[in-house]
Amino acid sequence: MTSPDEKPTRGTPDASRASRRHFFTLGVKALFDSVDRAAGAAKSVLPRIAAAAAPQQRPILRPPGAVAEAHLGETCGRSGKCVAACPVQAIQPLRSASPRLDGTPYIVPSQRACVVCDDLSCMKACPTGALSFVPKEQIAMGVARFDAHHCRRSVGEPCRECVDRCPLGERAIGLDARGRVEVRNACIGCGVCEFYCPTTPRSITIVPHG
Repeated sequence: MTSPDEKPTRGTPDASRASRRHFFTLGVKALFDSVDRAAGAAKSVLPRIAAAAAPQQRPILRPPGAVAEAHLGETCGRSGKCVAACPVQAIQPLRSASPRLDGTPYIVPSQRACVVCDDLSCMKACPTGALSFVPKEQIAMGVARFDAHHCRRSVGEPCRECVDRCPLGERAIGLDARGRVEVRNACIGCGVCEFYCPTTPRSITIVPHG
């Protein structure tokens, strides 16, 4: 028997338990080290994956009468007068990290579309010429793009929301001889059709000019 002052020697139960604890500690440490290495590798890869998977931002839809996109940033005074003048609050100031774009007016038609008001208020309110006055028929914000795959009419439903809501009427959008939605030359890209389209995703969206 060993005395209380003697250390356990190899082969004794105490020594075996100590040895097992030692190997267990080493194993757990190795496991944690491998997890840390894997986590570090994942962190270095994830930003690249996220960047590759990030969808391209939708082009900006400007209010009616907007000057060319290349000149809007330097022409707009960021006064907010067009925002305040819009009767349906469709115009918003853009929040952007780019000083050239930040504060400039834009519209998200799926949230609130330009209704092409009779007074054409935003163009009249602009003090710098960033929005210049043009007649209603000469507005060129963009053009509607129709996707028949999602349209309710493709499954036999008699939906006419985009046609009936268009402020320019059937000169801009109507139904062809087979009853399909047809975007026509008078479309100015106001976004009313996109706003009222009931499908998800929307069957009709606006492609901004410029």
